[in-house]
Amino acid sequence: MKTLKKILIAVLIIIAIPLIAALFVSKDFKGASEITINKPKQEVFDYVKYVENQRHFGVWFQMDKDITTTSTGTDGTEGYKMEWKSKVVGDGSQTITKVFENDSVLSSLYFGYGEPAKGSFKLKELSANETSVTWSVSGKSPYPFNLMNLFMDMNESFEEGLENLKKVVEAQESPKNNTTIALDYYQETLDKLSNSVNELSEAQLHFKATDSTWSISQCLEHIIITEDMIFGMIKGYMEQPENPERRTEIKLSDDEIIAIVTDRSEKFKAPEALIAKGKYADGKTAISDLETQRVDVLSFIKNTPIEALRNRVNDSPVGATDTYQSLLFMAGHTARHTLQIEEIKTNTDFPKN
Repeated sequence: MKTLKKILIAVLIIIAIPLIAALFVSKDFKGASEITINKPKQEVFDYVKYVENQRHFGVWFQMDKDITTTSTGTDGTEGYKMEWKSKVVGDGSQTITKVFENDSVLSSLYFGYGEPAKGSFKLKELSANETSVTWSVSGKSPYPFNLMNLFMDMNESFEEGLENLKKVVEAQESPKNNTTIALDYYQETLDKLSNSVNELSEAQLHFKATDSTWSISQCLEHIIITEDMIFGMIKGYMEQPENPERRTEIKLSDDEIIAIVTDRSEKFKAPEALIAKGKYADGKTAISDLETQRVDVLSFIKNTPIEALRNRVNDSPVGATDTYQSLLFMAGHTARHTLQIEEIKTNTDFPKN
């Protein structure tokens, strides 16, 4: 009996020691780390503001590959909430409480007990291609869970997470943010088309190798009516709300978009509405009409922020693309049919004048 009593006393002492120790341990906890990422501030912000992206760099997500999540709201915006369940890291949730565009994101974090903690990503531009990112959390652990504060090195977890973030963001392709690239491409496609058709005669413009093939005049008319149609679609896209959360769906780079549309090895049948009759009897008139039509297009490119174009993602025949890529596709379409015109001119029966 005495032995049992001693065992019980020992057990009570073992239980009591941590409970007593917890009385003297601060309930406050915090963790933070900072890193420099070699990417523009806007690009880094556009990645870290999405809670879902923490799957790719957060230490806690990587500790449990079987973690399950549910969410409500729109990721990257105030009010979005992700809840998780995990046998490894426990259950909890994160709610975005405030978004300061291109500056910081504040969150409320609940770990299954006590009051929610406060988390944040704060960004600082060091140069055009260098961004300082500080990731932090702070809160209070209720008694007796505050004893765990003695054994947790949260700074180390944040350091590891930011190292992961740096690798992920620096590895991803940066969206080209200089609209002069699009403007230059529009000028290039216009110049090449103009050089190809300006000196052609009416007979050359209306030449058809077979009844089922197009004439150069038809190609010119098709380019103009197609650009009008695509630009109308683009203006429609701009009336829709931004959806940057879909940027992860984009699989093709700007250069790949251009390469696909200008690849003449694969032929496509134009919709009936875009099949031209061949109204042009001289190339200069067609070029003049195209230049006039493009005035609004070029003004749109010059006066629309690149972020507004990049942050509107739509479905296309080649998958998800942003509106900037739709503009490149439109100019690339002109380049495609300029190549077709050059092919027509190589036909052995093509008129000499």
